[in-house]
Amino acid sequence: MKQRVKLALAICTATPVLLLDEPATNLDTQGVVWYKNLVAEYAAGRLVVIASNDPHDADFCPVHLNILDYK
Repeated sequence: MKQRVKLALAICTATPVLLLDEPATNLDTQGVVWYKNLVAEYAAGRLVVIASNDPHDADFCPVHLNILDYK
């Protein structure tokens, strides 16, 4: 539940840039669906940067960067 509150506060805050680090960590399947719906609804028109080792955390993003490509 703490993870959901943190995500809601971050995503619903009116900022031009949204930075998320491992946003779906500790969320169950229902929580991941909730997180993706929240981003879809409240992050429109903003730059969203998601740092994650889990590709499902950012599968809805149009651009993906792999840090290993820049070594």
